[in-house]
Amino acid sequence: MRFVLASESARRVDLLRAAGYDFTAGRSGFPEVTLDDPKETAETNARGKALAVAGETDSVVLGADTVVYLPGGSGTGRVLGQASGGEEVRQMLLSLRGRPHEVYSGVAVARGGSVLVSSVVTRVRMRDVGDGEVESYVRLGEGVGKAGGYAIQGRAGAFVEWIGGDYTNVVGLPLAMTGRMLARFGVPRP
Repeated sequence: MRFVLASESARRVDLLRAAGYDFTAGRSGFPEVTLDDPKETAETNARGKALAVAGETDSVVLGADTVVYLPGGSGTGRVLGQASGGEEVRQMLLSLRGRPHEVYSGVAVARGGSVLVSSVVTRVRMRDVGDGEVESYVRLGEGVGKAGGYAIQGRAGAFVEWIGGDYTNVVGLPLAMTGRMLARFGVPRP
């Protein structure tokens, strides 16, 4: 059974294709939100994307959203969404270097009015990346459009010294959880 991925994210498309799924992909048009809570942000956006497309089709629809959360002292942390340009990539990398952070992905599977939503968190520690490395990465342009301003599956993988949890979550879609959720809606595992 085919399904619809409510995203044009190359990372999500690549992960699902590598796992053997047969699907179509398209933009959801859902306006993403950033809330104080990273789990709530990721789940709200995933739900919105899935339901925006599910209302237009009778297919099973998969929506997902990934954010980076930089914990702060006394419960003050920051949700980092997608970097919109080089300056945001620079600022995000400078704030993440040498510090642990969390990557949250919300996943929603919907068909008609029925929707299932869940999320995963992975802990990541970026080494103390040098200023020259940050500038080189900014010029590369790889971090634009990526949560937290970096792509672990690309050159920024050399910045990560420790990961605790699902690697595919940091790339942009936690495959193990996603497979279980799709199966509940009748989409077989490849």
